[in-house]
Amino acid sequence: MFVQQLDTELADLSDIEYRARGVVEKMALALQGSLLVRQGNAAVSDAFCASRLSSHASGLTFGNLPRGLDCAAIIARATPVRP
Repeated sequence: MFVQQLDTELADLSDIEYRARGVVEKMALALQGSLLVRQGNAAVSDAFCASRLSSHASGLTFGNLPRGLDCAAIIARATPVRP
């Protein structure tokens, strides 16, 4: 869905100079999501896609996550292991 919306944005060249930064931002988000899905941790990629690429994403504020994600796995992944 996100990539389809991006395709639509790229096909519409009217006023592109005013929309260019927003289009490039969406391209960067699509690339980040793609890399995370293909090579990243599943819990992290799910959280990124749900919070940044979903039609239900409520904003781009860091840490603004929808319900139902595996937050415990994300926190465990980021917690340093103590010897």
